[in-house]
Amino acid sequence: MSTSSEPKPAKATDGVAWDAQVLAGQSRAHYMQSDAWAKTREASPWRALRDTVAVPTAEGGSRELPIQLFERTAPLAGRLLFLPRVSGIDAAAIDAITARAKAYPKRWFGLKMETFEAEDPELIAAFERNGWVPAASSQYQHAVAVDLTGTLDEVAARFKKRARNSYRAAENKFGVTVEKVPMTPENEAEMHRLIGETKTRSGGYFRHPEYFQRIWDVYKTVGQGHFYVAHYEGEVQSMAFVMRFGDTAWYKDAGSIRENAKIFAPYLMQWKIMQDLHADGVTLYELANIPDPAEWETSDIRGLYTFKTAWAQEPVKYMPTYELPLSPRFALWQQAGRWLRAVYTRRTGDAWY
Repeated sequence: MSTSSEPKPAKATDGVAWDAQVLAGQSRAHYMQSDAWAKTREASPWRALRDTVAVPTAEGGSRELPIQLFERTAPLAGRLLFLPRVSGIDAAAIDAITARAKAYPKRWFGLKMETFEAEDPELIAAFERNGWVPAASSQYQHAVAVDLTGTLDEVAARFKKRARNSYRAAENKFGVTVEKVPMTPENEAEMHRLIGETKTRSGGYFRHPEYFQRIWDVYKTVGQGHFYVAHYEGEVQSMAFVMRFGDTAWYKDAGSIRENAKIFAPYLMQWKIMQDLHADGVTLYELANIPDPAEWETSDIRGLYTFKTAWAQEPVKYMPTYELPLSPRFALWQQAGRWLRAVYTRRTGDAWY
């Protein structure tokens, strides 16, 4: 347990120890709590901080919950703390984090918290009981998580039929091939090109290329990220960037061409990725953002919904986002925060979080 009354800056020398602590203290730890993710934010306005919270247990003792927070200055209001995608959270943990945060110095006006936990009425009640208020999410709330436990046959049996039919057709009928490729400058340039094509085609919001590149640079250095590429008749069809932390992996970035959609190359690519992850001991593979299942048919990314939901029987709905007021200045943030973030995005073209 930290004896300090406040979180301390992340140190470049303690990355391995920090990751081990997070993986031991947070069940199904998210990559945003890892040392590598802190490194991706070093050139941004966010600064990584770390703390350890003592959480009471039902047996009368306590457990240590390591948390990685990020701070930045918000115009007019002052400094905000952000705790992204923390897991291992129960009602007692929310109580403990609340008490810990309220003891921090008042230079922080508030704490935003996003959990890597499925929506749970007991957790929602704990947030509300502790005075947290609903906030806009910076992370997606709906996703598909693929269970990779058991044999590969058992893994495949949990897919929907269209996934199995599609990747079999891609390989056996059309001759699509998939391989893991090194993260060389040439392959990174190809990935940027495909992401650019996807952005133009979809019209959706994408981060700056520099944002993707920074993440790739860090993750290839620490060995927690890999590229995959699907080919058809010698031409690149799609690429994916996959990240791993502990026994969990994420489908982080991807790009594809419009042509040859009926050869099902992305399906085979995902199946090959899952086979590699399974061999490496990964037990959960998250395919990231999908539209709200109640509104997917009118979504701009309904195609992604159809594709991703083929890999699991039911999507996951994560907990909503909350903020904890830590000083009277929080009221200003609550009133003007959305406007300030919108102005920042218009000026920079980048997301505030």
